[in-house]
Amino acid sequence: MKRFVPKTKKAICLAVSALLLTALPAGTTGFSLRVFAMEPQETNIFTTGVEIPVPDTTESQEEPATGENEELLEETHDPEWKAEWEAHCQEAREALADLVNEQPIMALVYLSDEYPVRAEASYDSETVLTVPSGQMVTIEDVVISEEYVAWEYVGFYSGGEEYHGYVPRSNLACSDERFLEWESSYGMNPMDAVPMTIDAGPTVYGDINQFPASYQGPLTALKEQYPNWTFVMWNTGLDWNTVIDNEIGGGKSLIYKNQPDYTKEGLYDNGSWYYASRPILEYYMDPRNSLTLDSIFQFELLTYNASYHTEAAVESFLSNTFMRSPNFAPGTSMTYAHIFYAIGAEDIRQVSPFHLAARVYQEQGQGTSPLISGNYPGYEGFYNYFNVGASGTSDTEVIQNGLSYARDHGWNNAYQSILGGADVITANYIRKGQGTLYLQKFNVNPQSAHALYTHQYMQNIMAPTTEGASIMKLYRSADALNNTFVFQIPVFNNMPEAASPKPTASTNVVLSIPGGYDTTVYLDGVAYGAACRNGRYIVTAPNANMTNAVVYRYNESGVPVGMYLWTLEYVNGAYRVTEQPQLTDLLTYHGFSIRITGKSGIRYKTGISTELRERLTSSDVNGYTLKEYGTLVMNDANRAAYPMVLGGEKVSSGMSYGLNAGGALEDKIYETVDGRYRFTSVLVGLPPSQYKVNYAFRGYAILEKNGVRTVVYGPIVARSIYTLAQQVLNMGLYAGGSEADAFLRTLIQDAQ
Repeated sequence: MKRFVPKTKKAICLAVSALLLTALPAGTTGFSLRVFAMEPQETNIFTTGVEIPVPDTTESQEEPATGENEELLEETHDPEWKAEWEAHCQEAREALADLVNEQPIMALVYLSDEYPVRAEASYDSETVLTVPSGQMVTIEDVVISEEYVAWEYVGFYSGGEEYHGYVPRSNLACSDERFLEWESSYGMNPMDAVPMTIDAGPTVYGDINQFPASYQGPLTALKEQYPNWTFVMWNTGLDWNTVIDNEIGGGKSLIYKNQPDYTKEGLYDNGSWYYASRPILEYYMDPRNSLTLDSIFQFELLTYNASYHTEAAVESFLSNTFMRSPNFAPGTSMTYAHIFYAIGAEDIRQVSPFHLAARVYQEQGQGTSPLISGNYPGYEGFYNYFNVGASGTSDTEVIQNGLSYARDHGWNNAYQSILGGADVITANYIRKGQGTLYLQKFNVNPQSAHALYTHQYMQNIMAPTTEGASIMKLYRSADALNNTFVFQIPVFNNMPEAASPKPTASTNVVLSIPGGYDTTVYLDGVAYGAACRNGRYIVTAPNANMTNAVVYRYNESGVPVGMYLWTLEYVNGAYRVTEQPQLTDLLTYHGFSIRITGKSGIRYKTGISTELRERLTSSDVNGYTLKEYGTLVMNDANRAAYPMVLGGEKVSSGMSYGLNAGGALEDKIYETVDGRYRFTSVLVGLPPSQYKVNYAFRGYAILEKNGVRTVVYGPIVARSIYTLAQQVLNMGLYAGGSEADAFLRTLIQDAQ
């Protein structure tokens, strides 16, 4: 390749400078533009400078001297010069075609929230499609306009359809070193060859300026340290909360067992992986938490660059892993470092070998997994380094699924396994709209070949961050951090004003509710709505003081017929939940009765198992002993404002079993039926004005373990004397004209 050198670089400078000046806002004064043409030297130093004064129109309308400048501009219209330039452009296009045939050249649309891809290489051309910032395209050709604007002919997918059109080079970010070298050698980005500086005011980075304010601070800090880096705002157009809602369910987002309990929402498998909590998912999905040197590389485009993706750098990274040299990879005479490098650098693939090495390290850790041992029974001689297809809820299921995939694809040594896994990543992810670590975990690309929130390589929400940190270390060890990198960083609609904080505690209570139970959860007797995620029900407690959770079971008529109990303990910033199946149906509802003589009254009946009570009073059940039980009652209308708990405001209680004020044991049993002691609460002497008032009743029991007491509550049932009297009459239990019949009819009449 050769560099095109026009007769006078000042001519090119002035031609482009004239275009730059026309773009300045009206009335802009008080500074000079300095534009530079790059000499064809290896040092890439800008050596030819032209200073063009901008007239101060507030003081004088006098035009600047033109003289020599006009002569220089005329050179660009010289026929001989133009012919030479056109021949050079044709040669450059042919060289670019060779690069495209070798390997797709990927780039990202940027410096605009959205951009209209043009049908022709002109700003006046019709729009093929308007694409968002961050749209992935492949560069296929280039046209230099008469205004010296480089228009790249690109291909891209949107909505499953393929499109082609033109985008100005200034709106494309590309880190493909082959393309950048071609572009520099042939001078195929004239506007870039004449950078402009303004002699006043702070530095403004055009790429960073496109981002929301909450992104700009950390990105500016990175840019000032690494000026060759380009940050592309990728406008997903997706609502932040909708994204989280979709990523939190379906087992898509997991956290490892060594993470704090307050980041977990129940066990996913047999003990290693847990469902991630919403706050920790928000933390790792919020890009603003990853705009640091350690984390930024999860947004890097994962293409191969020969200058720093070297075998030596890969070997250095692997030196403290099970893949270190000089050990040969199983079934080969090659080191792991050579395998990763050779596969990544191959023309048909051109994927970062750093990414491949970091991914295997992320998946295999210490290298002890049966997936890469080669000796798992029934799958001897097969390897799956990338854990492709290795899914399931038990270790056995995961291993056998992964090795079945390896056997089906002929991965009978380390090279074939790494090659096959690399092809899966390249063909099915990088070239399908999931070309960053972030996107491989969180498919939030509406232009991806796969539906949103599907086709996600891993479930571990920390993987992009940890893999990104590994890749950064690789670049640092290769002394390559000052190279050209392009980072595709997503932005969502309706994001929190500040970055989502990393949780330090949680009051969520996570329950696996048995079938047939209502999903309203009672924490220490108070009802809370539960969110269902991944087959678990999550309740957010108001504080860290809850001691138990209860759900109830109801029949088709809405009558409570059972209860299920968990005990709670708050440890290290999270609730520890313990099922208590032996305390199932601790308190049961056994209906109401009504007085038919004397003073009007209503009786509520609660039951407790005779056998269970014996165990709770003579020894213990899972360490719990019974101290007291009884019944609570309150006006049902007050329940909306006052919790119906023992000692609660506007709540009356009556003890049926326990120590009275004098220290003597009271044990009031109304009746024993079907192996259950029934105890009661009776409301008598109500005036007729109260006959239609609903009164709520529920049983309670006080349990104790290790000196700590918890109050467990039965279901709440509300009735009025008036309703009960009508029910009894409708049942026809008493003969018409009898004393009981007359009593009930009088009660109903008085209530009217």
